[in-house]
Amino acid sequence: MTKNGLYLHIPFCKSKCFYCDFYSVSETSLKEEWLDALLLELKTEPVFLGTEKPVLRTVYFGGGTPSQLSFNEFEQIFSSIEANFDLSTCEEITLEANPDDLTPSYIAMLRRLPFNRISIGVQSFDDAELRAINRRHTASAAAEVVLECYRQGFSNISLDLMYGLPGQTVESFLDSVRQAVSLPVKHISSYSLSWEEGSVLYSKWQRGELKQASEEISEACFFGMMEVLEKAGFKQYELSNFALEGFHSKHNSSYWDGSHYLGVGPGAHSYNGLVRRFNPPSLKRYIEGVRQGLDFRETEELDTATKYNDVIITRLRTMQGLNITELSAKFGSEKLAYCLKNAAVSIRNGNLEQMGDWLRLTRKGLFVSDAVMSDLLEV
Repeated sequence: MTKNGLYLHIPFCKSKCFYCDFYSVSETSLKEEWLDALLLELKTEPVFLGTEKPVLRTVYFGGGTPSQLSFNEFEQIFSSIEANFDLSTCEEITLEANPDDLTPSYIAMLRRLPFNRISIGVQSFDDAELRAINRRHTASAAAEVVLECYRQGFSNISLDLMYGLPGQTVESFLDSVRQAVSLPVKHISSYSLSWEEGSVLYSKWQRGELKQASEEISEACFFGMMEVLEKAGFKQYELSNFALEGFHSKHNSSYWDGSHYLGVGPGAHSYNGLVRRFNPPSLKRYIEGVRQGLDFRETEELDTATKYNDVIITRLRTMQGLNITELSAKFGSEKLAYCLKNAAVSIRNGNLEQMGDWLRLTRKGLFVSDAVMSDLLEV
């Protein structure tokens, strides 16, 4: 049975974080129309996954800021999901949330809904670093929110942390990591700050007001984090994701193991093994397109080369690595020979290793993974 995931993009934010280039809006005048369109898309699009009522393994509310929704809005969305999908064997339903939204009463409201996992965008436990990226919470408030979620029954809590922030040092980042593992969390995702064109930070950098962290600092943050988390019992299962035993993110893993997923909402992506589909990152275009039944989505047909490249990129992101027997079965001996020939240099320089049927990044290769993977791609 195919493992299917459902991703819902909630585009509303109180304010834009300085690093963010995900599609979001602070204006809520179209919120009711957005909800109507989302409910309609949940009704009309399940067939993208190959059947009228697909079986879901995971559901993920991302954004934007999903914790901007009310109980009534969540209820309507869950009613639509339950009407149009099979949730009988669903294992994980995740809500992304900002710490400042998670008041005790809001957490109590969430406990009345089907969520069994919460992912909290802390980013840092240093107040100066939080101010530099326009986060609305303080470090102490974020820590209290985690404890309150745990007290109210959320046993599967994930935190997001970032390194390479303006003014951040290696030690201040590792202090944030230590603070995270001192709390009752089961999963940590940590990403290097990406200076995306169009973001506030990118503009400040272009004007010379900020400096990007050096590669040496980012590398020290990355490997220092690995050591702290390993000592705390967290296993790295993907380049940016760490979890205690049994608590890896099933939804995130679906992106790396080739599972199919439907994305609904403006800016959401979908994949069914044959095509990749993109909803426009525009609230008005999304609402109008769904309402009128227009062909408003961008669709990419996946040829053999694209499918091969997808397998290389997604499998090598994981600590398990790329199964070369599977690669040969999918794409033939010629593609396997191409992959192994191009991998030879990275194997010789210690960035890749081959263990039986598995090709995986070494510890040394983790930080230069993009370059290693690109050498294996078909261009």
